[in-house]
Amino acid sequence: MSQYGDPEGTFASLRTAAAPADVDAYRATPQFAVSLSKLVVMSLCTLGFYEVYWAYKQWETYRRREQDDLSPFWRALFASIFAFSLLPRIQRVTATYGVPATWSGSALALGYFLINICWRLPGPLWLVSLIRFLPLLVVQRSINALNAAVTPEAPRNDKYSGLNVAMIVIGGLVLLLAILGTLLPEAGSDPAVHSVAA
Repeated sequence: MSQYGDPEGTFASLRTAAAPADVDAYRATPQFAVSLSKLVVMSLCTLGFYEVYWAYKQWETYRRREQDDLSPFWRALFASIFAFSLLPRIQRVTATYGVPATWSGSALALGYFLINICWRLPGPLWLVSLIRFLPLLVVQRSINALNAAVTPEAPRNDKYSGLNVAMIVIGGLVLLLAILGTLLPEAGSDPAVHSVAA
């Protein structure tokens, strides 16, 4: 693609012909990058609040690049609903630049929505909602591959800031207590105690 002023072959792996203006626009405002391991850790230790931040950053970069009149805040606040709009858009963006998107944005959005509402399940079944980040990992993997091809100089966001560490420590303790409180029997509910009393 030397006609696009790319002597180093940065875009040689792209399988679709994006216009030079589109490439420049994406390089200026790429989708939000985060390592998969960091996405998992932060999602778990913030009990899903990091996913709201993730959705905000994806909407915000999409709005600035596409100059779209939308509200990233409200769409992130209701992330599980607006995922039906966000994930197909990201799928189209990655496909434009030739990143293999073998997943369906609509299907992943449905999976994300269904796992999200599992928090209403009784007893330990609510723990299923903790893995709601799984559909987002598929999307983020494609975003990271796209960014590596088009904006190799952009930050990968695989380090943890001081605020991240604080959230992991505090949120991790809250998560541990929530899991223990769900799985361990309540005081006074020991079957042996009830049998003796009978």
